[in-house]
Amino acid sequence: MKRINSKIKNFFGLGDAGFSFMTTVETSFFLIFLTDVANLPLAWAAIISTLTGVCDTVSAIVAGAIVDKCNLKHGKYRSWLLYGPPFVIVFFALQFTKVGTDLTAAIVICLGFIISHFIWNIAWTANRSLVGALTDEPTERAHLSGRISAGSSIGKLFASKLVPLMAVAFAGLFGGGGAVWGYTCTALVGAALMLVGYYVHYFITNGYDLPEPKAEKGTELATVEKVSVLDMLKGVFANPPLVATVFCDFIRLIGYYALMAFVAYYSKVMFPESSAAVMGNILLAFNLGTLVGSLLSKHAVAKFGTKMSTIIGMAGCVVFTAIAYFFAGSQIAVIVLIFVSQVFFGVAYGLTTSLYTNCATYSEYKTGKNTKGFIMGLCSFSIKMSIVLRGLVITTGLGIIGYSAEAAITDSLAGGATIMCFIVPAIFIAVAIIPLLFYKLDDKEVMEMDGEIALRKKAAIEKAEALHNQTPNSFVPMQFKNS
Repeated sequence: MKRINSKIKNFFGLGDAGFSFMTTVETSFFLIFLTDVANLPLAWAAIISTLTGVCDTVSAIVAGAIVDKCNLKHGKYRSWLLYGPPFVIVFFALQFTKVGTDLTAAIVICLGFIISHFIWNIAWTANRSLVGALTDEPTERAHLSGRISAGSSIGKLFASKLVPLMAVAFAGLFGGGGAVWGYTCTALVGAALMLVGYYVHYFITNGYDLPEPKAEKGTELATVEKVSVLDMLKGVFANPPLVATVFCDFIRLIGYYALMAFVAYYSKVMFPESSAAVMGNILLAFNLGTLVGSLLSKHAVAKFGTKMSTIIGMAGCVVFTAIAYFFAGSQIAVIVLIFVSQVFFGVAYGLTTSLYTNCATYSEYKTGKNTKGFIMGLCSFSIKMSIVLRGLVITTGLGIIGYSAEAAITDSLAGGATIMCFIVPAIFIAVAIIPLLFYKLDDKEVMEMDGEIALRKKAAIEKAEALHNQTPNSFVPMQFKNS
């Protein structure tokens, strides 16, 4: 496999910046839009968020299967970066509209949400899967994985500051009653940025991820290329490193998202007079730390390898997040400690794509079936499930400490909120290290597997061509090495 070029090294991650900007419009402002802008009843908002969340989680898995089943004109993965984004723009805008009655509006919003997410889940999965098609060298994969996480952090940073301003500015253009249009236009801008970013990825990867030769029915190559849904499912359960990665990713993200959410409650009870400013400062340090760590992940892999760099990053995050608990009364100390903790977490999180890509390589090596798209879809599945369970962790935690918006701030409440903000997330991230101990893939071994897979494909193509020239209808089962 050829090395990645300078354009890929420099600009890969822009797609994730645009994608993250777009998704932040939703994750931060969708519920506010439903209740305060579209003025839908709270019951309707709850139904919409639950229904769409379930559909989104399911579609993340289906998206991976679709990517694996298709071999399109512009590449197995690159093609989706070209075809998907224009449709996302249309349907994501519908997600932030209000048409007719509450019922009609709810139906349109749900359809916009479900369709836009289904399409972008495919594009997102293809974009992550593309890493494995670009390079088999561990430090280069780590570089691309880090760029993805860095781009994601940059998108969140800009979106958190710009989206509220954009919504107000666009609303002003439409005068009275323009609040809905403000969010509609903001959604359009977010989706357009995703399109631009993914198109950049598409063009800079030209010459990579070329469409594989089509094999005639009944030939050896056709049998090798055929991947069923059953193959995909079997590949998961026959892939111990993948199981370990999914559990690790899922558990640590609960802690990651819980920390982000609990910052608001911690700021309110510890600094009631300036809670908004404190929360903003902490979250800024949070995202900046993740960005810095993501950029450092490549260097960590060069020294410690992918697995150990991930463990070190998570362990460092646990230590500094826990230390922050003991300095909870100092805004400055908390900001510094959270920044450092997220630098460590960013190193680990920046290698997420590398971990899943290595698992995909292992799966293809063991089974002879390319299920990279399905496996990368599991990465998206972990994110979505962790967000769902984060809500349960947050509501349970707030109930335990007796929090309510009207409750008087007591020492007990402040102490409980501090534990929920720092100790609980640290525990989740610490526990997430355990499954990673069962991740037995070495970077050097993965490179060797990639080399073997390339040789198999070459041999299969050559053999299929020879058989076709001699006896086109003949079929000889291909034997894959299992070791």
